[in-house]
Amino acid sequence: MTATNTAVAKEKSRESYFVDCPVTNNIRVADARASERFEALSGCNAQIIHIAPAPLPADPGVARITGVKESPRERRERERNSEAISSYRGGAPVSAYDTHILRTAAAYKVDPLFLHAIIATESRHNPKAVSRVGARGLMQIMPGTGRTLGVEQGALFDPAVNVDAGARLLKRLQKRYGRNFDLILSAYNAGEGAVAKYGNRIPPYRETQNYVKSVMARYNGYRAATIAR
Repeated sequence: MTATNTAVAKEKSRESYFVDCPVTNNIRVADARASERFEALSGCNAQIIHIAPAPLPADPGVARITGVKESPRERRERERNSEAISSYRGGAPVSAYDTHILRTAAAYKVDPLFLHAIIATESRHNPKAVSRVGARGLMQIMPGTGRTLGVEQGALFDPAVNVDAGARLLKRLQKRYGRNFDLILSAYNAGEGAVAKYGNRIPPYRETQNYVKSVMARYNGYRAATIAR
């Protein structure tokens, strides 16, 4: 065994998808998709060691499948994410509330960059922001939603309380929608009822559709900027 410890890249579970780098040792990665997943996690990029994949042994009982095409839905998602990355021109996020965001992200295993993207879109990092419909604070929590999370209306202007409530709401939505960022963000913006009404798709509301695109543009941009540093 070499002096460099190895770590096996494993598929994230639904409950722990939004996380920082889960290992402290170097990560030997041969699979490109696994590499991308680790690079997307904060702090993992410097630990990745790319290695050549081991050749598969010949097996007459195994048929090689070639020419598999992505589905139209997968292609649209890939193109949308590509456009989102290219449309964002900012760098890695910096906020006066980084301490709250990082602490909350660690507590609930939520990607801090995802929290930053939502906060930037919702309130532009203004803890006193109030929307025309009454949403409050950094993550624009509605008072009624806050009560379901055990937070009184006045406390929603407290940055730490607001970010904590927003992260708990995201985890609740993640349990329902898994890794579907579009549905998580659609429900965050328009409500779970609206998503269900339209067959678990992004509701045909211009505000919600623009919201999903805006948050994902920032999130993918933040990730790209963080990896590039």
